[in-house]
Amino acid sequence: MDETLEQKLARVADLIGDATLRVSNLLDEEKPALADLDVAHEKVAAATTAYREVLESVPVEQRDPIERAQGRRALDLRRLAAQLPQRAGGQAVARAADAAASGGHPFLLRRDPPKSIQPGRDELRVRRGEEDLHHVGGTVEAWCGPCGGVTDHTIAALVGGQPKHVVCGTCGSKHGFRTEPARKGPKGPAGPAKLTPEQVESKKAEEARFALIKELTSVENPRPFRTGERYKAGEIIQHPEHGRGKIETVIRGAIIVRFRDGVKSLMNM
Repeated sequence: MDETLEQKLARVADLIGDATLRVSNLLDEEKPALADLDVAHEKVAAATTAYREVLESVPVEQRDPIERAQGRRALDLRRLAAQLPQRAGGQAVARAADAAASGGHPFLLRRDPPKSIQPGRDELRVRRGEEDLHHVGGTVEAWCGPCGGVTDHTIAALVGGQPKHVVCGTCGSKHGFRTEPARKGPKGPAGPAKLTPEQVESKKAEEARFALIKELTSVENPRPFRTGERYKAGEIIQHPEHGRGKIETVIRGAIIVRFRDGVKSLMNM
């Protein structure tokens, strides 16, 4: 990896970290200001765009380590940002220049757009520069029937740039891509679905991962990891490859650290 690419990746890591911290702070507020929401969405868009530009600037065979190091962080950031309150938006549509004079335009072309019309979700995402980076082998959130909820899936096939078939990372089932459960015919009243033990554990693991992300992003200046230094359990460190992590165990010659993408053992001799 050349020095220029390392600098770009360091900038992407800083942008993602800054955006994640800002989003996490807003999620803690009961009624965040609209101006603060706009700034947060702009930072998310800037971080997403920077990651996409770096990824597209390298050959395909060199993208895997970048996706492992920063792709997961970018995905976690977008998940957090999706929990922010959404504000209505739109652009005023100007009247046709000759509408009043000619009277020949249909009424629908001459009237102002109703204020209740808001841009769709896809339009808002495009405005913020949050276009999905879909590719075969990539990760996307989708509804899994066997799991009974939304889980991480691996994209198996694309149609028109959008996921067509996906494989659940939790149960391994392959199915069509959808974000909501399939609609069924009307049935009688039913009680809430009971989760299986595996689903309960999966839910707990997801909640724990989001709690970890929030804890990691709340630290303004994490301690840089350097081999040979002394560390203690509970410290938040900044690793050059894996990003931020929380030390869980300190043993002789190594430390066990929980990062966003899992637990890793780091030699510290």
